[in-house]
Amino acid sequence: MHTDDEVACRSYTHARRYPWVIGRIGGWQLPTQLTLAQVAAMGAALGVLVATRALWAHLPRVANLAVEVTLPGLAAWSVRHVRMEGRSPLRAMAGMVSFLATPRLGRLHGRPYRDTPPVLVRNRIFVAGNGHVDRACHR
Repeated sequence: MHTDDEVACRSYTHARRYPWVIGRIGGWQLPTQLTLAQVAAMGAALGVLVATRALWAHLPRVANLAVEVTLPGLAAWSVRHVRMEGRSPLRAMAGMVSFLATPRLGRLHGRPYRDTPPVLVRNRIFVAGNGHVDRACHR
């Protein structure tokens, strides 16, 4: 029961501060929960390592495997608390893409706003009168 002086409200701010995490993939439980930024960093690091294998993979097989496991893990660990303007890196990139895709002058009713093109206006001004100034009024 609430009295007249009380206001009933809910706050979800605390819950929204935690990033969306991935804990299960295909029914398999991960040893830790990962954010989307961490998964993206791991995937990007692994992709770069696989693409450049001919340049760096001159170690023994076990050492090459250690590099391919350790570097994506370090990449995921390094982005776990990265924030740009209070947003995760993926949301910040989505905001940047949205900004770059927006028309320069904005939108009006869902369509890109365009200024009306300038129009040359030709006017003539006619001054009515006898053309001389009455000096008696300017004393």
